[in-house]
Amino acid sequence: YVSSICYQIQEVIPDSVAKPIRQVAESEGDILNKTTLLMVLITVLSLLGSALGISNLVTAAVMERRTEIGLEKAVGASNGRIIGTILTEIMLTGVIGGVAGYFVGLMLTQLIGFGVFGSAIPPAAMVIPIVALLIFFVTLLGSIPAIRYLLHLNPTEVLHGK
Repeated sequence: YVSSICYQIQEVIPDSVAKPIRQVAESEGDILNKTTLLMVLITVLSLLGSALGISNLVTAAVMERRTEIGLEKAVGASNGRIIGTILTEIMLTGVIGGVAGYFVGLMLTQLIGFGVFGSAIPPAAMVIPIVALLIFFVTLLGSIPAIRYLLHLNPTEVLHGK
């Protein structure tokens, strides 16, 4: 790529010699690769932190509602039905949070774009399905401890106040 630019410069400017400085180009490439790796690492750690936060919130909500869940189990609701209800609530909350987060992120991207580069940064359409999948999997991953607690919930113990 750098060599082709040098060739184009030599074509446009007669009697000129353009040579790429390989050390600068390679060091810029190394910095870009390290920055990309750092961004991926920050993203993965953020996703893990989000899953832990979701896990805490969902587990607290299930423990708070354990009397209601125990009553549902005692009346005859299956574990699958109760888990479906809890997961539906969690996923709806995740979708609402994801949509709000997308628009807040879009706004922050524009602020940074104007502040740093002096121009708008166009949103990429591919981001939406990727974010939707990440929201789904992180929410599901964060719900696993609460679901395990829910499966082992004994309605007789809960309704007797133990």
